[in-house]
Amino acid sequence: MTNRKVAVAVLCGAGFTALVLLLIKLSSPSVFALLLGLPLLPGGAIAHFLVKSQEIDPPLLVLAANAIVYAAIAYAALCIFGGGVAAEKMRSLAIKLVFPVAILVGLVCVPVLNPLWPRGVMELTQQEKDLQDAFPLGMGVDEARTVLRSKAIRFQEQTMSSGTVVANRPDKSIRAAAGDRVISARLETQASQFPCGYDIEIILLFGPDEKLKDQRVRRLRLCP
Repeated sequence: MTNRKVAVAVLCGAGFTALVLLLIKLSSPSVFALLLGLPLLPGGAIAHFLVKSQEIDPPLLVLAANAIVYAAIAYAALCIFGGGVAAEKMRSLAIKLVFPVAILVGLVCVPVLNPLWPRGVMELTQQEKDLQDAFPLGMGVDEARTVLRSKAIRFQEQTMSSGTVVANRPDKSIRAAAGDRVISARLETQASQFPCGYDIEIILLFGPDEKLKDQRVRRLRLCP
């Protein structure tokens, strides 16, 4: 009997998770899609902890983690409320669930149907690299402005009156001294992984000689 309950619980957990993902895909982009994404938070947190990534959470790992979470919930519910169900009925239920759950899980394993699958990340990586290469250390401030304008990137400039940290990110910190010039910009991209999107942050630090002495050109993950 226990084995049958486990089977039904696993099928319920996998089926529920896959159904939520498909509903998110059908309703995106909308506030409703964000609300539908709330049940995926437990598995997303587990996947994020296991991978320890600040960027991409593997979609199949998120799917598996949520399936396990909701399978555990389904099993607890069966133990509490299904004690009087005959073993044969539990077996029959498991058999009936196999085919529809297999279809749902199969669908969300197709990247185009799974909203958790990253979109445009390869292009983002190439764009990020091209921009990093476009601002080598030692280039002049006028040349940097020309590059930014040629790429239609709007930017801001500021001459620092005192020493301060102009960027403090997990991967890098940039500190400006008095008299340094900082050029900063934010480039929107089409890359995303539900529910987050990505921009590219550009921070260029020039010394009093107007030569680039430090820079940070990296993606930013922006989540609701």
